[in-house]
Amino acid sequence: MTCDDPRDYSPGLNFANMPNGTRELALTMVDLDIHKIHWLLLGIPPSAHGIGAHRLLAGTREALNDFGEAAYHGPCPPHGSTHRYQLTLYVLHEPMPASFDGSTQPARTLQEIKSRAFASAALVAPYTRR
Repeated sequence: MTCDDPRDYSPGLNFANMPNGTRELALTMVDLDIHKIHWLLLGIPPSAHGIGAHRLLAGTREALNDFGEAAYHGPCPPHGSTHRYQLTLYVLHEPMPASFDGSTQPARTLQEIKSRAFASAALVAPYTRR
């Protein structure tokens, strides 16, 4: 789940009780201290009750992050410092177009997710790298 683990797997998360009108879910992870987008997961079906660690649900896709990868990039602050990482689950009133993928600039993808969201839930977790 972090850069200190050679596998650097994406986390498993559980969620439930999506509001009526949910067409799709999107999950993001952003380093709040340096404003870098670490993960953009699109196409989560509204019927999903979570995602498994290092697993993509059928139909989901990872979009380009600020590290030039369409993948999860775990927390990785400089040695001896702590950064805050925000995981946000967005509830979308319409699905994200397939054109948002591994070539779209991350800030643009995040902006589009937010414009389609009518609800969200966030978790902020600090990570200290020793």
